[in-house]
Amino acid sequence: MVMTHYMELLSLHSPWFLILFMLVPMVLAETILASGAFSLLYKDHRSEKWDSLSHVCGIILGVFFIIATVYIVTSYVPTIQWRGPIDMVSIWAYVLGVIPAVLILLQELGIIFKNQDSTSKIKNHIVLMILFVLFTHLAMVFGMADPKLAGYVPTQQEMQMDMNMPMDHSQMNHGQMNHDQMNHDQMSSDQMNNNQMNHDQMSHDQMDSNK
Repeated sequence: MVMTHYMELLSLHSPWFLILFMLVPMVLAETILASGAFSLLYKDHRSEKWDSLSHVCGIILGVFFIIATVYIVTSYVPTIQWRGPIDMVSIWAYVLGVIPAVLILLQELGIIFKNQDSTSKIKNHIVLMILFVLFTHLAMVFGMADPKLAGYVPTQQEMQMDMNMPMDHSQMNHGQMNHDQMNHDQMSSDQMNNNQMNHDQMSHDQMDSNK
């Protein structure tokens, strides 16, 4: 299986890029969604705490994802050679997540939606976060797929790397079991042959003795 550049990006500087490009955005997005849901559920002083948490996470997510997107577009994408449509969708779907992230940041900074009431702002948060999660999960799904499914033909170097990948552990165990079974069968066959030769020798000696 040929990896997409999305998966290669996450594997760089392991485990830091996996944490930065997947874990951190997902935790922030899910925190914002949960905060918005609880804020709508509790119409009392408790909603203010959830609003504050959502506000802080919204600003962090917006700033963080802008930096992540700038890095991908300016430093990572120019260095790669695309591996077909699946590869392109995985990267650009992730990059598109910057749109709802920026809109949330602008809302939290009071640049847009400033005339709306708190309930409308929370609903905006939830809608934008659903859009953000949609883009990032689309990137994950396509990122874990094999680019060859969309007709990509890997290079000779990629095919060589694919062939040199370690075998599945269960297959190795199965192969080892077959090898051990063959050795056992061979030993059993040799033992039977030795027993037969000893029996023939004993019969021959007995015949000579009778003579």
